[in-house]
This record gives sequence, structure tokens and C-alpha cells, in this order.
Amino acid sequence: MTVHLPRKITRRAFLSTSSKVVLGVSGVLLGNTALFYYGAVHGQKQDEQATREIPSSFVKVGQVEHLQAMTGYEKVYYNATIEDAWVKTPKQGFVYVTKDERGALVILSPACTHLGCSVEPATEAQRNRKKDLFFWCPCHGAEFDTVGNAVGMALPRLEKYHPLIIEGHVYVDISMPEK
Repeated sequence: MTVHLPRKITRRAFLSTSSKVVLGVSGVLLGNTALFYYGAVHGQKQDEQATREIPSSFVKVGQVEHLQAMTGYEKVYYNATIEDAWVKTPKQGFVYVTKDERGALVILSPACTHLGCSVEPATEAQRNRKKDLFFWCPCHGAEFDTVGNAVGMALPRLEKYHPLIIEGHVYVDISMPEK
């Protein structure tokens, strides 16, 4: 029977093999670090783009400059999608955009708080007859001022929407009126 003794390793062979192993492990670690860093940076960019995306229930009312220069009121029509869990409901309608006495934008729902009919702007004759009158309900005669408060009746005010300014445009979340 022949006995094979282990081959004698020279110092040069040991150092060469060891340095190849160290360089290989270093390369793998450096590559993984670079991949994790790239993934983190790329994921952060996607998160930033997702935060810039405007939800489908937000409605663009107009440009800030245009609405600030407006006098009286403006009727703005919209198409939106209200998402409730996995149910998406299309919604069409309009809002009234006016300004309060300080010049701040007021965005009102047209739904009367009594019967839900759509309020309309008062005519000049109606405004001359009643000082604070601005909107009125054709269904039962409820009257509201420029910021949606009931005039002469004990009714809740018209629902308001909080204006959000995003990149020079005014938006409202049509799914969340202020009561």
C-alpha cells in the first residue's frame, strides 16, 4: 500500500492563494455594498415620485394667480375618483370658488344643507333685497352668504373644502369636506 503524504506548500503558494481568497471576499463585500446603496437610492427616488403623485380624489380648482385675481365667484366643474378601500367610485360635480373679506380663497360645496339641492348664485334683485345674500337654494329658498353661512335661517353652513396649493395650482380633496 502506498501512502501519499500531503504536498508541501511553499510560502509563495500560500501567500498567493491567501491573497486571492482575501481579494475575492473583499470584491463580494464591496459589490454587495454597492448594490444595497444603489437599491436604497433608487428606492428613495421612487418614494419621492410617489409622494408627488396627486391622489385621484384631489380636484384641480385652478391656478393660484388666476383665483387670487378673481372677483365674485367662479363655478369649477370636476371629475374625480373616490377610492374607499378597493372600491373606486367616479364622481362628477362642481364647486364654487369665492373669497372671504380678507381675500382668502373659500371653496364651497354647492349642496344645500337642508335638502341637498344645488344652490345657485343669487340674482342682482335678490342681492339688493337682502344685504348678505350671495347663494340661494331654488328648492326651498335657503339663503347663504359668500362664505357659505346661512342668512336669516337656522341652517348649517355650506360645506367647505380646504384649498391645497401644489406647484402653483389650487387643489381640493373632494372626498373630505369640512363640516
